[in-house]
Amino acid sequence: MNTISPTFSIVVNTTDRAKPLQTLLRALEHQSYPHFEVVVVVGPTKDETLDILARYQDRVQILRCPKANLSQSRNIGLLAARGDMVAYIDDDAVPSYHWLAQLTRLFADPMLEATGGMVYMVHPRQPMVQHRIGIASSLAEQFDVRNSWLEGIVPPGSGVRWVGRMMGTNMAFRRRALLDVGGFDTFFEWLYDDSDVSLRLAHSGKIVHPVKEAVVYHAPASSRNREAGSFNARWWVQTKSVLYFIMKYGPGAGESKRDIFLRALHYVHGHWLWSREMYTYGRLTWRQFWKMRLAEIKSAMIGSYVGLMRPRQLIEPSQLAMSQNINEPIRPFQTKNSAQQPTVDPVSGRQATISLPDQPLRICLLSKAYPPNQHEGVGRHTNLMAQGLFECGHTVHVVTQGPKDTVSFYEGAYVHRIPSSNRYGRYRMFPKLYYALNHSHAVHDKIKRLILNDGIQLVDSPLWQFDGLVTAVSGEIPVVVRLQTALRQIATLQNTVDPDARLAGDMEQTLVERAAFLVPNSQATVKKMSSVYKFQAAADQFRIIPHGIIPVEEDLVRPFNLNTPPTTFTVLYLGRLEKRKGIQDLFAAIPQVLAQVPNVQFIIAGADNSHRDGFQQQTGLTYAAHFQQQYAQFASQVSFLGQVSEEKLNQLYQSCDLFVAPSLYESFGLIYLEAMNYGKPVIGCRAGGIPEVVDDGVTGLLAEPEAPADLAEAILKMLQNPSLLREMGLAGRQRLLEKFTHVQMAQQFANVYRRIIAQNKRSKEAV
Repeated sequence: MNTISPTFSIVVNTTDRAKPLQTLLRALEHQSYPHFEVVVVVGPTKDETLDILARYQDRVQILRCPKANLSQSRNIGLLAARGDMVAYIDDDAVPSYHWLAQLTRLFADPMLEATGGMVYMVHPRQPMVQHRIGIASSLAEQFDVRNSWLEGIVPPGSGVRWVGRMMGTNMAFRRRALLDVGGFDTFFEWLYDDSDVSLRLAHSGKIVHPVKEAVVYHAPASSRNREAGSFNARWWVQTKSVLYFIMKYGPGAGESKRDIFLRALHYVHGHWLWSREMYTYGRLTWRQFWKMRLAEIKSAMIGSYVGLMRPRQLIEPSQLAMSQNINEPIRPFQTKNSAQQPTVDPVSGRQATISLPDQPLRICLLSKAYPPNQHEGVGRHTNLMAQGLFECGHTVHVVTQGPKDTVSFYEGAYVHRIPSSNRYGRYRMFPKLYYALNHSHAVHDKIKRLILNDGIQLVDSPLWQFDGLVTAVSGEIPVVVRLQTALRQIATLQNTVDPDARLAGDMEQTLVERAAFLVPNSQATVKKMSSVYKFQAAADQFRIIPHGIIPVEEDLVRPFNLNTPPTTFTVLYLGRLEKRKGIQDLFAAIPQVLAQVPNVQFIIAGADNSHRDGFQQQTGLTYAAHFQQQYAQFASQVSFLGQVSEEKLNQLYQSCDLFVAPSLYESFGLIYLEAMNYGKPVIGCRAGGIPEVVDDGVTGLLAEPEAPADLAEAILKMLQNPSLLREMGLAGRQRLLEKFTHVQMAQQFANVYRRIIAQNKRSKEAV
């Protein structure tokens, strides 16, 4: 049976926001549902909006609105629309991949006349949920963020009649239904136009049902009405709209005169107090303060009078009749090249410059910790992967832990922060297992929504803390697992035998066994995984991909200067202070170094982990206190900085002469690359994947693990031969550029992803 696919008209209303408009148009190239046209209505613009639209003139309807009136602009777009449905999206937002596909699914219900999905504000400085299953009352009360239709069935507001409402950033209608009610009321020049049309549709007997899905990502830009990211706005326009709204709906809904008066007074008084607060905090001048107050009074009077005494300002009947009889086909927006377009940053509008041989991928990366909140190893690696994949044109979603559900676009990726679930109460006596399982289940719940709305094709999970376990077990989407140092491995190193560590190790093993593919970061990791998990992967089940980082600009590289050598050498250690990182070996080596080269300052930066690795229980001291007690005569030449910021970390790399990290084991060793990035020679140990990063005798030196004398000898060799500091530092920088950049890493991962996605597709087709 053949069915005709419904068509959409996407209406975009814009004035003086050329840059975000261009971002939206680029994002619309990626919609999975192709049966849509784009109608752009331009207000009295003064920027380059028309120049940008000229590039799309063969596939976009471009119309003009004589006034900066949003409702009038919406009506112009509605009258020009040719689609079965009309979807409105703001010019400073981008839709999820399946936005129209989800709306199509919803409109398959013939009773539904209007709907709209969730809106996330994705600016990294202020991420929040702006709208989810909103409702509005006949007294202009709005509850925009609700978890379900079962929440607040009788809202706490005083309004008599409540109706589901959409946010103007993300709303869709059957075109004929919207025309039947006369379109938008042009008295609403800004704000409350969306609530008003929802109530009019509902009052005319049409079903309005906003939903959680059909997500839109909003990056608010400044306009004539409001300065983005501030309280500087023409709030009196909102007051006029609210008073008009109350007068139009209150009496007819049965609201008492007292409630109508109190609601109106409450709103005006609230803005009155707000203006005083903004003046007190210096956000308004004295002149602006009184201008706002007078404008509030004037707007309240106009809104009340027009609401009570004047008819609505809807589309003229003659225009409605003409538009309702139009059955012309839409002009499709997408072309054969649309699928090849790289992803776009919804905040800055930036796109990748690397050309893609194939269609861009849609990937979900997992990491419980993630910048800018946390910069530990797995989170840092995941962040670098996200940036590299974005530079290659792919769409990246990162799922990480957070106090509440938010999405921000940060350094190349949509970063979804989610709170943990609470499903595994029976495992509370095993903290590692309990928290990790709850997070993994919360991750899986988010992944299901990302599949639904954003069409992610594959999940990439670190083995550490088994974030992707529940998803891998579910089998809903292929999970690629990055192998690195794991919980069971650390438990073995620290001789930990408690049941919690054993159970967490069992979960890691399950994730390894359920993975669609394994990506170890070094040959050492492959060997260690085989011994720790007794798991032998076939050659076609894994691929080694080394880490990569972003090369700093050449003017930030600081190789050792032989012409002006320092009076005091600086040796930097960066990492957690714990036995596994070799901090005790460094302590023992420092006196041996200073005995022969006294003009050395050691800088030790990183969080003290003595309370977790057993050192504090054994000695009663932190690592810093232990050094100052045991090696008091050298204390003045050793500085303990504790955990440092990202900015400070980069300064330390730049200013040191030699980098030392004598780890007893590293699955790879990203910190060595970070030092090499600035042209610094490095010293590590012949352990784990470190020899695969540090070319012994070329980019640095390797000592034996747990051998302080050997470590001291390596440090002395460097410091006593300054030419080595420069030569090895420059060689390390060159090695990084040739082999270890974030883009090279991302390209290798993308090749793996394509292979697994293709295999998964073939498997589904075979079934």
